[in-house]
Amino acid sequence: MRDDYLHALFSPQTIAVVGSFDNAGASARVVLSNLEGWGYQGRIVPVNWTSGQDPRTLDDLKGIDLAVVCLAPEFVPEALEWIADMGIKAVIIISAGFREIGGQGYYLEESIIQLAERRNLTLLGPNCLGVASWADHLNASLISRLPSQGNIAFFSPSGSMCNAILDWAASEEIGFSKFASLGNRAVIDEASMLQFLAEDPQTSVIIGYLEGMNNGRRFARISQTITHEKPVIMLQAGMTEHGQKAISSHVGALTGSERAYQTALKQAGIIQVDNLSTLFDLARMFGTQSLPKGPNLAIVTNSGGAGILAADGMAGTSLILPRLGRDTAARLADVLPRHAQTSNLVDIGMEATPVQYAQALNTVLHDRQIQMALLVIAPGLGVDLPAIVRELVALPRAEGKTVAVCLIGQEGVMEEKRFLQRHGLPCYSNPKAALASFEAMLRYAGWKTKSYPVEVCYRRDKAKAERFLKDCLDVGKTELFGFEVQPLLMAYELGFPRTELARTSKSAVKIAKRLACPVALKIASPHIEYKSDVGGVEVNLQTSEEVRLGFMKLTSRVQRLRSEAFVSGCLVQEMILGKPAEVCIRVQRDPKFGPLIRFGLSGSQADIFQEYSMRLAPLSLDDAAGMMRELKVFSLLKRERGREALDLRALEDVLLTLSQMTLDFPEIYTLEFDPVLVTSRGAWVAGARMSLLPQSE
Repeated sequence: MRDDYLHALFSPQTIAVVGSFDNAGASARVVLSNLEGWGYQGRIVPVNWTSGQDPRTLDDLKGIDLAVVCLAPEFVPEALEWIADMGIKAVIIISAGFREIGGQGYYLEESIIQLAERRNLTLLGPNCLGVASWADHLNASLISRLPSQGNIAFFSPSGSMCNAILDWAASEEIGFSKFASLGNRAVIDEASMLQFLAEDPQTSVIIGYLEGMNNGRRFARISQTITHEKPVIMLQAGMTEHGQKAISSHVGALTGSERAYQTALKQAGIIQVDNLSTLFDLARMFGTQSLPKGPNLAIVTNSGGAGILAADGMAGTSLILPRLGRDTAARLADVLPRHAQTSNLVDIGMEATPVQYAQALNTVLHDRQIQMALLVIAPGLGVDLPAIVRELVALPRAEGKTVAVCLIGQEGVMEEKRFLQRHGLPCYSNPKAALASFEAMLRYAGWKTKSYPVEVCYRRDKAKAERFLKDCLDVGKTELFGFEVQPLLMAYELGFPRTELARTSKSAVKIAKRLACPVALKIASPHIEYKSDVGGVEVNLQTSEEVRLGFMKLTSRVQRLRSEAFVSGCLVQEMILGKPAEVCIRVQRDPKFGPLIRFGLSGSQADIFQEYSMRLAPLSLDDAAGMMRELKVFSLLKRERGREALDLRALEDVLLTLSQMTLDFPEIYTLEFDPVLVTSRGAWVAGARMSLLPQSE
């Protein structure tokens, strides 16, 4: 693997800085200065590439672990060949002028990717700022001002965002363990970095900034395992069309769709944020507090109004404000002022002493049914904030309880806020932000308890399906409708109502007699995407006369409404008895993440409720079940009066089989099962359409 030596990026014993040292502002000189200024204990070897001396003659270049390349882009391939000849396996390319500028830069980057593959180089960049490791006193980067040491690791492809986040972290006194600027991600990408940081003993929380992704599927699969061990918080960009275009011009990366990104991160258990403030709020919370063991939150405040705002902020969250136990209420009454309120929202009043703030918080934390506590303090006459925060940080930690403080205000409480955070107590300026952090902690705690996803491989005749799809592509048939998809359904053992094409009303009657059951008629036209738009379905036809009249009615109606559409006849389809629920399953292949599966209701109900759930293939058993649970309307549909219990296991089988099918054949670009009829006896694909995209050799 190209990233086998990833640890050498952060813990090298010897570093060669390759570049020009003639210019005082040159990148190589800045890197060298940062290495020396941070007290790096290993050996540093400056290599002045432009001095005219052949570096291969230098005796002290043997045994080097890491090379930092700061050269004009046209000199980089030659330097990499020399680096590989010297036995160096890890390289950071600071230089810009590659894929991000397009044209010749694109081909230059492709050449170094091939070189890294051929010479087995672990390569970070190009167009990056470098790396830092606090435990190793390593700052092999262009950034001179870095935050203090902590347990948070950070990576980003954007150099400007690296500068902004590191500068903000330094001002907010947030400590980091590792930092990596990924640049163009020619070799080392987000997935590689995530895998390395998951095993880093100095890192407890991983944060990052995402811009597009070179290998979205790999990132999602790796994340799904890592997030069970460590929280991963991502600030995501490029969620709009304009943002995606900007990313392409920024780092030369292709992006996936917004839905695919959101689905991939959610499915992998990654905590998503959309602003820097929330990113740091969560990083600090996860880095200092225990995960909550339940949803019960206690609110302690010195202001009734502030406490009510905090309680209102719980609406729409999973947090619960329970009534405190009798013993807790009694202990609070003993230590608090006479007029203090000691119900589920503890209002200690403005006259409380600093010691009483700490006593109130400590008391509620020792209530057996409380898992989290928020202390909301409003400044006012007689409120001695410096003394209060000193009492709070002196309070012994309650084992297994999650705690945060909210100091309402900005400039006037800044010193006290920083004092609390310096001592491991997250502090917020408003209750809503604090509650959002509690909610994120609670959801992540639930994610950690979930079992690892178990993927299912369903029975299928893959060779038969492959022949069918090849035959379609050979004759240029890339759009298939209805019964044309049946050979694929049969190859994957998916149930479907018996269906035949009738080109005349007389043929429709004969087919209905052969099916020997109530039938449905559906208009057959490659130009009509949704039959309901033109009233193109007649159901529960019992007699030959009903079938004949239904055929005439359908074809004349469609010819009147859509005169330009070619109508080849009607599909005669057996009716599924009972009162089936109708659902729709759609798949579209995303360029970065692969098949994106959408599950929702079918027909007019879909238009009314507009609710659906999404997952990326491959689906696990939990994914399939979760897609149904997330659909609140589907839960109501299951209990509709007059309907027997639905066979949800059969519907899960359809979802899982569809997932397998789209993974088996990349040429399936879109695939829709609409409707899928679900009864107590099984699930049937009653309608299907598929588009194929020939695969390049």
